This record gives sequence, C-alpha cells and structure tokens, in this order.
Amino acid sequence: MVFNLYAQGMGEKMVVNELTRLGRLDGNGKVKWSCVKVSRILKNATYMGYICYNKSKVNNYLEKKRIKNLDEDSIVMVKGNFEPIVSEELWRLCEKKRKAHIAKYEMPDGETRRRGASAPQHLWVRKLRCRCGSGFSRFKWRTNMVTGLPVYGYQCIYRTTNPTKSFVETHQIKGQKSCDEISICEWKLEMMAKHIFSHIWGDQQQSVSRACQMIESCVAADKALIKNDRDDLSQKAEKIKKRIMNYGRMRADEELSKEQYKALCSQAEEELDSIKRQLATIVDTHAKADLPYDFGKIQKALARVIDVSGAKISDELIDEFVEVVTPVENYAYRWKLNLGETKSAAERTDLTSIDTAPILSFVIDFEAAQKYRQANNMPQQFRRAAWTDLRVEVYL
Repeated sequence: MVFNLYAQGMGEKMVVNELTRLGRLDGNGKVKWSCVKVSRILKNATYMGYICYNKSKVNNYLEKKRIKNLDEDSIVMVKGNFEPIVSEELWRLCEKKRKAHIAKYEMPDGETRRRGASAPQHLWVRKLRCRCGSGFSRFKWRTNMVTGLPVYGYQCIYRTTNPTKSFVETHQIKGQKSCDEISICEWKLEMMAKHIFSHIWGDQQQSVSRACQMIESCVAADKALIKNDRDDLSQKAEKIKKRIMNYGRMRADEELSKEQYKALCSQAEEELDSIKRQLATIVDTHAKADLPYDFGKIQKALARVIDVSGAKISDELIDEFVEVVTPVENYAYRWKLNLGETKSAAERTDLTSIDTAPILSFVIDFEAAQKYRQANNMPQQFRRAAWTDLRVEVYL
C-alpha cells in the first residue's frame, strides 16, 4: 500500500495521513506512522526481492562505529531467491519519484552533500519550459488596484540569474549561459488555455453523464459478483464443517484409525482456513463496494472540472492534459497536449525542434484579449498601443 500510494503521486506526509486514516498497523503493531518510516520502506530494495550490501560501514578499527551509507549509488543490490512483496517496476517508479526530490551539491572542499529539492507547486511553473531549456520562476508582476490581489508573471530562470543574451554576444563571452526570453503575465497563459480547450474540447456534458451511468452499472455488477462469490465460499465452508463432523463419527465407529482421522481433519482445517481468508478479503471488498456513492455529486464535480464554457479553464483540466508550454519566440507560444501518462520536466519534448504539423494554430488579437479580460472582470486599463498579438500553435 505504501508503494502504491506513493506511486499515485502522494508525498510521504500524505501517505502517513492515509495509513493513519485507514488504521493500518506499522511494524510494531501500532497505528503510529511517520515520514521516516515511510521513507525507510521506500528505500528498502528487499521488498522487490533484492539483497542489499554496503548499506553501512565501520568508521575505523578503534571505535568500530557503524555509519550509515548515504550514497545510494554505492549500495550493491543482488537478486535474492525469495518472493518479492512489490514488483521491481513499482519499486523503480517510486525510486524515480523519490530521487526527484533530492538535489546534490558540492562543498568548497569537494565533498558532495544532499538536500531536499522542493518540486514546483504552481501549475504554470510545472508546465512552462523556455526555448533555452530552462524552467520558469513565478514573481509578483503588480497589484490589482481594483481587487487588491497580486498579479503574477513568469520569467525564464536563466534570464534572471545570468547576463542577457545581447550582453554575452556583445562581449563575446564563451561558455556563459544566457537567454533573452521576455516575461509573460499569468492571465495571458490562462487566456491561451481558454482558446485551446474551447476549440478542441467542446461540450463534454453528455460524455460525463454517460461515464457516470457506466460507473454506476459497474458498481452494481461488482456488488452482485461479490455476493455470489461470498455465497459460494460460505456453502463450501459449511460442506467442510459437515465433512469434519463425519470424520468424527467415522472415528467413533472405528472406521478410521487415529492417524487417518488426524490427517483428514488437518487437511480439512487447512481448506477451511483458506476459505475464511478468502471470505475476509471479500468482506473487505464488499465494504468498499457498499460505500455511499453519490453519483449526482460525482457528475457535478466532473462537469465542473471539464467545463470550458466559463470565463476560465479549471486548473485540473490544464494540469491533466497540458504537457508543456514553450515560448519559441517573443509573443509566439507552442503548446503540447498530453493524452497519455504525465511526464516530468526532464522528459518533455523540446518544442523548438518539433517536426510535426500543429493540430491547431491561431492568433489572439487585441479585441479577443479585451473580450477575455471583460469576461473575467479584469481592470479596464488596457491599451491597444501596448498590445502585441499572441501567436499560438498546439501539438499532440
């Protein structure tokens, strides 16, 4: 369960909360979980069927103190001859996610140390990737004078931490990272998303209704199947109990020897224990199937998430189906939609060298931008002279 929850995107703290909520017992038989325990489980390769060597070492021959080896790359793993608890694929997936939160840095004396690396939490920080290969950082653009709320923008990290490209070219500095990408305001990204999903997504309300009907019918079928399995196992258990009673009568009538009676009863008890374990599993599954699903609420929640008729697109929809957004030129943006598994920033496609044709391309002019701002009750201070059309291309 720990590996499954972590692979689904839960952090260690969320895994702790979920295990505690479900009342799962730890190694000491108590519901007392912590991030340290979860982290120790995720690092333990024994669960996927491997024996680990060099996990610790002796500091010297005098003190003989065991020191934990923090360099995971130096740990030797050998395939064991015992049955694993989790698959190697699941363990490796969790390892990849776990190591994504670890950053290594070098001390002045050459020593390499590790520290936690926080994953970007904001939606557009996760999606934006500059044409120079860098990510984007979020900053406060200004304060909305009407609402008093902050307005955010995004800037290439190379642009903010290194000299400008023009400065590097003028002074002919070799090996210096640089970028001349301009910053972009958050509302422009939201506006582009609105146009893209309105063109591609359309009205999906009928699909939501149909999906809820399918889920409801599947739940009903599962309940019927669980009930049939439970009844069959109960009947088998009753037959075995009657068989054990018959063995007792046969032993009393001396039709069976003492050894035969014990052997037959032992075999029957094993079968009965196996059926009881299966019944316990079915009862747990039945309890989950009997949860009070409110399909009306589910349908409303799904409809809200995929609704593209409103002034803005929901963050959930963008997060699920937008893989990366790259400004290939000033005021020119390429979007790649993802209809499969969500990829990390390092795995995303470089949209500057893409060789396929876009599935959609359009230009957002001043009138379209003004209409979007009015629909979202944004300030009226919006001048045509300060506007430059946005060119957008969308890829799959």
